[in-house]
Amino acid sequence: MKNAKRFDWSDYFGDKVKLDHTQNGAPLYDNTSSNNYYVSNCEFEECTENGAIYIKSNNEIYTLIEDSAFRKCSSTYQGGSVYYGCHELGHFVQQQNSYSESKAENSYMAFCQLVKSSSTNENYAFDISVSQCGESESKGYKTSWISFGDIQIKNNNITYNKCIFHSSINSVLQGKSGYCNFSTFRENNQTREGSLAFGSHYKSNIQTVSYCNIIGNKCGTNKDQALFGCTYDTKVDHCVFLNNTAGCMFGIIDKDCTLTISDSCIQSKSISGSGTVTFEREDQIYSDLNQIISFYTELCFIPKQKQTTVSLSAFSRFAETSPSLLYSSKR
Repeated sequence: MKNAKRFDWSDYFGDKVKLDHTQNGAPLYDNTSSNNYYVSNCEFEECTENGAIYIKSNNEIYTLIEDSAFRKCSSTYQGGSVYYGCHELGHFVQQQNSYSESKAENSYMAFCQLVKSSSTNENYAFDISVSQCGESESKGYKTSWISFGDIQIKNNNITYNKCIFHSSINSVLQGKSGYCNFSTFRENNQTREGSLAFGSHYKSNIQTVSYCNIIGNKCGTNKDQALFGCTYDTKVDHCVFLNNTAGCMFGIIDKDCTLTISDSCIQSKSISGSGTVTFEREDQIYSDLNQIISFYTELCFIPKQKQTTVSLSAFSRFAETSPSLLYSSKR
């Protein structure tokens, strides 16, 4: 997979006509047009009021944001750096972007991506770094919100963020089953439940979370405040849950649904909610936990340079002997 081709505009959206916004740090605001946008190699710094990019429309709008850095951007309402609210007909992809010290007065400290609830509408987040976003654990909601359409989340590094709830991630399915793979959620803090929250509007849409690190996150400690929350059927495999603080680790709301966790490193199996939580093939993990000597974490900020890259957290020593823990991945 090292030489896997990274998709570009034509791979995602074919020959759709687009407006280019490249190597330009000026904010982009559009709530009236039908323009498609390609945003690339931009450095947005201290963009205020509406963040760096604000696109809201009922029209069919295709958008790709890549290789860009967002630093200290803020919004007086929603989407500290990026707000993409096109739930009628939107298509949205972002890849190789970095968000740092972004905040919003109300919700979505880093970004929001909302598209049409159809299986053919892209809603992708690949190779994204989000760090130190949000002002405090008692202000604002959700570090990021990825909802509806064909949701694919992969190779993301979400660390040191804070807000009232959903400080790691919030994803809501409507239109198709979705996945969140090969990502790290570390030391994100909040005061209420659901550091990671995966929802669905339909029971037939299943969320899958694979090869992820969920380490050192904090949320409310009342007995029913779960760190990892979901609504309908959800599958978790080859993940690590370690050194987290919460009232309980896992919660599933709907009584007729099941959260299935397999082949994973789980420090606590405490649960809440009306649904069923099952654990499969996790006997081997306890001896592996003793092999973790220290955490190795590279900087998740993207430097000021033309070519941007994202460094994911690495826990290589443990991963040498356990299939449960991610230490490197490529799309």
